[in-house]
Amino acid sequence: MKGISILVEEKDLVVPGQVVAEGNYSIDSGIYKQGNKYFSEYVGTFWKNGNKISVRPLKGRYYPKVGDMVIGLVEDVALTSFTVDIGGPYPAILLVSNATDAQFDPIKDDARKIFKTGDAIRAEIISFDRTRDPQLNTKKEGLGKLVGGRIIEVNPMHVRRIIGRNGSMISLIKEKTETKIIVGHNGRIWIRGEDLKKELLATEAIDKIVREAHVSGLTDRVAEFLTERS
Repeated sequence: MKGISILVEEKDLVVPGQVVAEGNYSIDSGIYKQGNKYFSEYVGTFWKNGNKISVRPLKGRYYPKVGDMVIGLVEDVALTSFTVDIGGPYPAILLVSNATDAQFDPIKDDARKIFKTGDAIRAEIISFDRTRDPQLNTKKEGLGKLVGGRIIEVNPMHVRRIIGRNGSMISLIKEKTETKIIVGHNGRIWIRGEDLKKELLATEAIDKIVREAHVSGLTDRVAEFLTERS
């Protein structure tokens, strides 16, 4: 189509401020637009999926995106809000009104009865536009405090590989290790099993995925690894 062009090849290394496309595209992540030009936000690889374009950082901190499910650590508790570390360049804010449906009076009620400093939580990013810190929500089913287990951290760029196509990879690990696993888009992964050895095996499998993310046939390799160690 006239006036629309991609200026780099898929998987090309790009740098901050580099023009990667011109025309009319949908931005996934890692790209900003000025006029009809699209620029990379950071050092990473360029990707195109249909009309969507993105730059995935080679390494670095997590960059928030609305709709992401993240695992955060409560850093501070105020009268009506919580400050949450989500591993990104900005602290996230969780308002009490987005943490519980129960009536809350800051004069009589203590927010620490909902979450306290040090708690690990699973939350959804509901707003973020660079003019304010990311806003979180924990009221949906499956969100909230994570009890027990362990949290490991990986480069956020490996999250898709760990989850696998249609969740195939993470389902394989859960089944073989009999653990509960929650993968946050921010690269934090919560693992809980009845058996400590199985938690460790799940951790080792995830480490293997990170180390061998570039290798073809990785799902079969991980399945073989888990079968041998189970």
